[in-house]
Amino acid sequence: MLAAIAMAFFHGQPQLAVIYGASPSLAVHGMATALVGPVGLVLTIIGVVVCPITSGDTALRSSRITIADELNLNHEKLVSRLKVAVPLFLVAFGLTFIDFGLIWRYFAWSQLIVATVVLYAASAYLMKIEKHYIIALLPAIVCTLISFGYIFQAPEGLLLPSGVANLLSVIATAIVAVLFLKYSFKK
Repeated sequence: MLAAIAMAFFHGQPQLAVIYGASPSLAVHGMATALVGPVGLVLTIIGVVVCPITSGDTALRSSRITIADELNLNHEKLVSRLKVAVPLFLVAFGLTFIDFGLIWRYFAWSQLIVATVVLYAASAYLMKIEKHYIIALLPAIVCTLISFGYIFQAPEGLLLPSGVANLLSVIATAIVAVLFLKYSFKK
């Protein structure tokens, strides 16, 4: 949400590049001061600093618990928790040395994949209860097309020329949609 506000506030990407080149905190300070005043500035700082820290903490803790559960490890004792937490922390720390823009693009793409799967699941459920499944299926198909299109032509993906990538995206999306419909109508 903050990115969308920044795009509107600074009139697009070129101005953002200048502001963020100096310091992202200047952009946040400028937007918060102009839009919500001094009290809102304090709340914005809390939202920009505190919330991501607690989200990261929650993500690492839930990852540790998930890994321990999958490996059937007893994680009641501190030593057992550290056996999973330390390698997990080291991987997370290692990710801080990678270009954040690259990580963010992969993260955004993976979130689109998750949303797409949920839309297909909702479509299947709506089919099962004989409701209007098209309301979830059409966005699922569009998300599938976007997901394929991105990974086929992105620099961090297959880096195919856009014409080839778009054609392959349409073909792959059609295959996924046909398989989904074929499988769903069988049940």
